[in-house]
Amino acid sequence: MAPLRALGPAVSDTLREMPYTESRTIHSDPDFPHAYYGDSVVLDGLDVRGAAELLALTGPEAASMHVVKIHHLGGALARPARNAVSHRGAGWVAMILSPLDGTDVATVRELHAEAFGRVAPQAVGRFLNFAFGGGDRPEGIYEPETRKRLAELKATYDPANLFRRNYDVG
Repeated sequence: MAPLRALGPAVSDTLREMPYTESRTIHSDPDFPHAYYGDSVVLDGLDVRGAAELLALTGPEAASMHVVKIHHLGGALARPARNAVSHRGAGWVAMILSPLDGTDVATVRELHAEAFGRVAPQAVGRFLNFAFGGGDRPEGIYEPETRKRLAELKATYDPANLFRRNYDVG
């Protein structure tokens, strides 16, 4: 890390060895359980103006706190593979995670819809790994062919629908 640290002053430098029990400190997560709602939008491009508007709606001026990430995709994720990972050709994923401490789910969903609406022209779906608390909204999680294949597997191996507390494909 010395070469990176030598580049200039850091706003924060918390790199250290730590016991597993402190792993929550990596992202400054609280040490108590709390409710939150999160969702994502997978994008085939990133409109800078739309992304700026998304960030403005969820940033310091927002009525409540939100954790926002915009990741560039590609690499191994973009390589074809016979699994259930959808949207491999997408270039970006934007995620919003919102604590529900004192805020109801409907209000948070409205804000997410408005924020994601700012990048909607580039949206191709949602990322399963970054959709927390929205199991009742499976749209966009899987591409049609993948969803059909998963539904066939589910019909074969889980005909009683035991595993239904997820993004149901049936």
